[in-house]
Formats: sequence, structure tokens, C-alpha cells
Amino acid sequence: MSTAGPLTAHRPARVAVVIPAKNEAERIEATIRAARAITGVDMVVVVDDGSTDATAAVAMGTGALVVRHASNRGKAAAMATGAQMVAMREDTERAEGEPTADGGEPDRTEERVPGHTGPLPVIEPEGHEPRALLFLDADMGESATGAQPLVDAVLGEGVDMAIALLPPQEGAAGMGIVVRTARRGIARATGWEATQPLSGTRCITRETWEACQPLAAGWGVETSLSIDALTAGFWVKEVPCELHHRATGKDLAGQLHRAAQLRDVLRALARRRHLSPVVEDVEAEGGVEGADAPEDPATTDAPASAETPAAPETPAAPARDGAEETARAERRRAALETLPVSSTFSDAQTRALGDRDVEHLDALLRDLPVNGPFAPDDVVFLAGVDLEMLAVRMHDAPVTGPFTPEQAVIIASHLERDEVEIPSSVGTPLSADEYTSLVIHAAVEAENS
Repeated sequence: MSTAGPLTAHRPARVAVVIPAKNEAERIEATIRAARAITGVDMVVVVDDGSTDATAAVAMGTGALVVRHASNRGKAAAMATGAQMVAMREDTERAEGEPTADGGEPDRTEERVPGHTGPLPVIEPEGHEPRALLFLDADMGESATGAQPLVDAVLGEGVDMAIALLPPQEGAAGMGIVVRTARRGIARATGWEATQPLSGTRCITRETWEACQPLAAGWGVETSLSIDALTAGFWVKEVPCELHHRATGKDLAGQLHRAAQLRDVLRALARRRHLSPVVEDVEAEGGVEGADAPEDPATTDAPASAETPAAPETPAAPARDGAEETARAERRRAALETLPVSSTFSDAQTRALGDRDVEHLDALLRDLPVNGPFAPDDVVFLAGVDLEMLAVRMHDAPVTGPFTPEQAVIIASHLERDEVEIPSSVGTPLSADEYTSLVIHAAVEAENS
């Protein structure tokens, strides 16, 4: 966890830019050159995520480090590959070291102190702290230099993850439902309301990056990064940046893109539920859903270095028998493990389910046409929806084969909407993935109408 300002040990002094790219041969060169102009950047990595054009060749021509995916694996995978490439290059730099004037290896041991015995600690050479990672979109072109404030926030202020607040993008439309879903999900999980929760242009320290693993798949990566960094105690800050990229339009391709984003955001949220009762109460009063975006850049407070003053003492509640309480908790946990789940429930998840009738919940979950166990956090979510209605909707769907647990969660998220209409041009039966995509697509269209 960091404090305000570069006060912690081993703060990064340099930045590596990671640019996921697919079919961006026309813009990638300008983006790379602009990235190199950012003060603090000394490495640029381009991840060609299954391009069918000359993206990789153009990037290599600029001298960037280029790694290719044979097929499209999605944004999160491209980001992970880029970060791995940076780490490999840094390992090579450390192994090669810095030769002394006479060609020998430099002495990296501390000077011996009189009276000191035993081996001396090895000092990490200056400048070899892991670089911060700056993720840029491949289509930013010359405007990529506008990411400088993100680098300044991380290298100069001690911010752990700086997120770009972009100005209005020309031609952008129809992102409301995805943005609101991500914003509400982050607020429910952390208490922090992001202004632009889907902003993918971020500068992040390696310590923070490692704490956020594994990443959520696809377009859910931004949502998962914010939640995981905040819940781990890192300082997250939104910073205004003059950046521009190609916006998603209103045509069919744009709608399908938003549908895919919504699907991935919902999946990320389903895997990261750390709901706070206080936040839930605020949301019930309209404090989260009804709130307008703040005018000033949103930021979490820097973790405080001083201890919180002790609260006034209150009369102690009657003590419970510790052994009895522990035994009761273990019995409850054992009962929950009879549910079709993939792992053990955490204490928070057990409390969230309260005194729910486990046998009844088990019967409802097993009635769903789903192949495979649910994650415990999925069960916590599904316990709060009308599972009988969900079962009817899924059984009545013109689908061949079972659904996955993730698809069940997505369909459950849209139970309040009418059953999806299958276009006459679409042949049935559908695959479970096709039906789930139509559910998301219908939600996007309803939001835009």
C-alpha cells in the first residue's frame, strides 16, 4: 500500500508502455512515437492480438518490442502478455548487470561495518526497480502524449494506479448501460464511485498489478483492476488527460461491441463481490444509482499513515461462548458446502447468505439447466434473485445443450426485462452463448431506445 507521495521503498522510476493492438497498422506508428515522447518512458511493448494486417511489421519498424498472439485472445490476455514481456526484459537487464570500468562485475554489497559478521546484504542496483506499466490504446495516435499526467501521478505523487479521465470523444454513443453497470458494481464492492469506470488507459505500479491477478477476461479487465486494487488497499486516482481514440458508434457493430463489454463487465462483477452493508444501504436510498458523476476528478484517499483515533468506549455486549460460536459457524459452512459450488465459502460469503434455507437453495440451483458448479460468489448473487423465474426462462429458451454458470448469472442479471425475442432471421435452436448474447443485446437496445 502506498501513501501520498513517493514515500514507500522501491517506487518505480521508469515506465514501460504496453499497447494491445489488433489491425491498427494505420495508427500504431504514431501511437508508438507519441508514447516514447512521454517523460519517464524507456520501453514500449506492442502486443499484436491476432491482427490480419501489417500491425506487427509496422510496430517492429519503429523499434518497439513486439509479441504476437497467433489468434485473437482478447484485451485482458494482451495486457497480461505485455506485462510478462516487460518482466522478462527486466530479468535480462538484471542478469546482464552493469560492468565496472575494468570490465568486471560491479560490487553490490554494503560496506562492512566494524563488528558485523556473516554475509552482507546485496543491494539492488539503482534504477532496477520494476517499471510501472502504462497501458495505451493502439488507435490514440499523436494524442498518446496526453498520458503524461498518469505517469507523473505514479512516479511523482505515489499513486498506485492512475486512471485517465478522457474528454468527450467525437462519435461516441450508447455506452450508458455498460458504464452504469460497471460504476454501480465498483461502488458496491468498494464504496468508491468512478467517473469513467471503463477507461482502459492506466498507469499502474507492478506491486499493484501483481495484487490484481488473475485478471478478469476480455472487456471486464478495467472493472476488475479497480475493484482488486481498491480492496487490496492501493491508492487509485482518476486524472484528466487529453487523449483521443476511435469511438464506438451506433451501428450494429457498435451495439455488438457494447454487448460484449456488458457481458464481460457482468462476469467480472460476478467474480468480485465484496459487498459492504453500508454501501448497500446508500444504494437502496438512491445514493449510488441516482448520483450524477462528480464534477471534479474522482480519487480515493491516499492510505493514511496516522492511526485512527479510538472510538469512545461503549458497554460491552454479553460475551458468547467462543466454542459454541465456532461450532455453529462450522456447521453452517459444512451445510453450504453441499451446494453445487466449486470451492469453499469465505466467512463474508457465509454471512451474506445468512440463515437461508440451504436445502431449498440447493434444490433451486440444481433445477437450473447448468453444466458445472457455481463459484461461491455466484451463489451469493443468485440467492438474491427469483431462481424459480430464472429456471423457467432458461428451460424455455430455444437452446440446445446446457448453460454455463457464468451465463446463468448474466441471464439472472436481466430477469426484470421481458423475455428476449429471437429475430426471425436467426435460426433456432441457438447455442447457450448465442442466447446469452441476445439477452445482453436486448438490454443494450432497451437502454438506447
